Amino acid sequence: MKNTVLFDLDGTLLDTLTDLSRSVNHALSRVGLPGRTPKEVASFLGDGYAVLMERATGGEKSSDALKYFTEYYAEHLEDNTAPYGGVVDSLKILHEKGRKLAIVSNKDDAAVKVLCKKFFYPYVTEYFGVTETMPKKPAPDMLFAAMRALGSERSDCVMVGDGEPDIAMARGAGIDIVNVLWGFRTESQLRAAGGNVFLHSPDELADL
Repeated sequence: MKNTVLFDLDGTLLDTLTDLSRSVNHALSRVGLPGRTPKEVASFLGDGYAVLMERATGGEKSSDALKYFTEYYAEHLEDNTAPYGGVVDSLKILHEKGRKLAIVSNKDDAAVKVLCKKFFYPYVTEYFGVTETMPKKPAPDMLFAAMRALGSERSDCVMVGDGEPDIAMARGAGIDIVNVLWGFRTESQLRAAGGNVFLHSPDELADL
């Protein structure tokens, strides 16, 4: 039986789109570029801050925009962000069942720690984001770091995420992947990336 569940954060456990969209548009405004809709921002997410701003700016003034985004988001990442309905209850149930839980995210590590401690403690106590020494997904480094912290082997684990980098990371690391359909990608997009097991509601997380 698999006893370890490794979760993505944005679009899987947390609805972060409003705060991310506002931060993107703040940065775009600062560099004189037009704003983006939440739907557009959602389509840009999943590959870290630098790629997000590269996509949002179309490559124009992206380094300056990234600086403004990072500064603004650090101050506003908790304004509207909250877990999807049913997520916390599901994590509590998994924790009580004795499952080992961790979070691996392409957000900056400092933001990951702030949000996870606020919303998911004590059910999840191991969480990993991008640092200078921890590369982003689809590199498997943070997934392996989470497995080491939990004392789990690959055969013990299942990854849960809403995006293509989650699928690529899990496949590359040789662990199973389950995709959620309430996040930032459609089922057709996930199937095209290799996903084939799907959850339709956060309540289903409790049955993992």
